[in-house]
Amino acid sequence: MNNKKNLHKGHYGHLKRYKNIRLLILFACFAFILADVLLSLIMFQTRRTLFIIIATIMSIPFAKNFANYLLCFKCNPLKQDEYERAEEIAKKHDINLLYDISITDDGILFFPTVAIVNNNIIAYHPESKDNARQKEAVKYLENVNSELKDKARICVVDSFERLDKELGRICPEKEDSLDRDKDLRIRLLRLGL
Repeated sequence: MNNKKNLHKGHYGHLKRYKNIRLLILFACFAFILADVLLSLIMFQTRRTLFIIIATIMSIPFAKNFANYLLCFKCNPLKQDEYERAEEIAKKHDINLLYDISITDDGILFFPTVAIVNNNIIAYHPESKDNARQKEAVKYLENVNSELKDKARICVVDSFERLDKELGRICPEKEDSLDRDKDLRIRLLRLGL
């Protein structure tokens, strides 16, 4: 995606932009709080002023943005060459991939890329080399199926070769499943940051 201004959830580069925005808001809130407290101390030589109450209230958005920044700090998006490889796989199978998908539950789990095709969710998660981590990743993705009668099939892969193989096993996208896949896409994007 070349348009840097319009990086919504699911587009490549969204996480990097999200981190930068959170960091900018953090610095702005911190600067405002610090200036407010120093102004109160210099002008009135006491902390018992309305300025301190304003600084206290400003600590709420500071803390929220700090927590969000810490959550996404350990998420590692695809490098440019990996992104290009994923796009080659997507073009080969004539699908659109979702990028930078984070899902929060007890913690946060990050999926660099996810494919949703014919009621199947195939998520690339490079850290799921063993069976326990794959089950944990599937558990996070199961939240998409909540309140659905027709559950989506969920598959977690740890390499681009397996991603390509899984996409090859699925039939080409059908017209009747487009609405279902769109619903799954929306549900998936709502689960995280």
